[in-house]
Amino acid sequence: MSEESKDSRNKEELVGRYEAMLAEGQSYYFDIDQLEDIIDFYCDNNKFPMALKVIDYANSLFRDNTTMMLREAQLLAGMGHLTKALSKLKVLEKIENQNEEVLLTMASIYSQQREHGKAIELLKKALSIGTQEYEDELYLEIALEYENMERFDKAIEILQDALKKKPENETLLYELAYCFDVSERTSECVEYYKNFIEKFPYSFPAWYNLANAYQKLDQYPDALDCYDYCIAIQQDFTPAYYNRAHTLFKMDRYREAIQTFEETYIYEPPQAPVYCHIGECFEKMEESDKALFYYKKSIQTDEHFADAYLGMSIILDMIGKTIESIPFIEKAIELEPENADFHLFHAEMLKKLDRSDEAEAMLEILAARFADNDDVWLDYSDIFFRKNDYDKALELLNQGWQNCPQSYELGFRKVAYLLQSGRLEEGEELLLRMSSHEPQGLADLEEYYPEIISNKVFLSLK
Repeated sequence: MSEESKDSRNKEELVGRYEAMLAEGQSYYFDIDQLEDIIDFYCDNNKFPMALKVIDYANSLFRDNTTMMLREAQLLAGMGHLTKALSKLKVLEKIENQNEEVLLTMASIYSQQREHGKAIELLKKALSIGTQEYEDELYLEIALEYENMERFDKAIEILQDALKKKPENETLLYELAYCFDVSERTSECVEYYKNFIEKFPYSFPAWYNLANAYQKLDQYPDALDCYDYCIAIQQDFTPAYYNRAHTLFKMDRYREAIQTFEETYIYEPPQAPVYCHIGECFEKMEESDKALFYYKKSIQTDEHFADAYLGMSIILDMIGKTIESIPFIEKAIELEPENADFHLFHAEMLKKLDRSDEAEAMLEILAARFADNDDVWLDYSDIFFRKNDYDKALELLNQGWQNCPQSYELGFRKVAYLLQSGRLEEGEELLLRMSSHEPQGLADLEEYYPEIISNKVFLSLK
């Protein structure tokens, strides 16, 4: 019998003896360790009121025992009685102000009450008195509290201090990368991990995080190199393969991306997203039969994976089966009703099928539902532009721009509407203003409105 099984059996025997005592109305003696085992048993089986009764009994045998006082507070906190638990812990802290577990339990409660500053104070105190064995965990908890306060600068500082002492801690490395990411300090992230790797060149999480940062900066060749180093160090680390494949996809190297996805098969069975991504690679290469095959495999693997249904719909439309594509995009919407891109593709298919009235009604609803999505306003206004109702198209575009003031796409689209409606001076003035801020939008404008190539102002900007 294993030690774990033996321990479980001993606990069951203790609980049986305890429950027999209650049934007989007797009073048996249990030592502190035995009572803790009984409490653990009830907690493991979610019988928290029974565990509290054991603590009451323990208090009758061992009055003012600090172990039981702590267990009671932890139980109360676990049951959601935070204020009551905290009051007991404050009493206990006065008795044992160097008890690390008391401090950590109090910190956890303050965190749940969103009093993160108090939680940090207690965690720092625990760090000052705790053993070095667990200090990296305490650093992490402090960083997480700063993250809860959206003080990512402080979280980064704490995590970097922790990594100076525990550079092998993978969790700290990933958490630091997350903080750099959400605080949009990607260039700083690159420099940190480059310096870290100089000291610890065999840290595969460092190579992985550096690769991700390069990918975010669109430095794809550097990202690939880092993923390769990561894989060379930790051959079965599949996230590096997946992100390497995504990088190759962004570089239009679709066959290599497929090969990289397939390399993961020996480490873990392919899931629906992998098949779907391979299908998308074949879609980009216009190999529709293979794309359909992998999108179907994705759905067979997980019938609730919405992106695969979208992929099926796109391919069917590509091969001229737009009518057959509709049920698939409708299924995708059913699975992810809050995905605006799915709704927009559905509307586009309806327009292709000359069901413009349905598409217009759908986009009107989407404009109210996803008002901060500039693609919705682009597609909605386009319907009226195609009907030569330029005033309505401009009205919708202006409304969209109010909701999405940072969207340069809406600005350049407005240029097209103004020029087409004969408002030449106004359109050219907006064109000059938009191109000075976002020159890359000129290509999008030309693609949408080819007539622009005859405009002298536009030609002077190219």
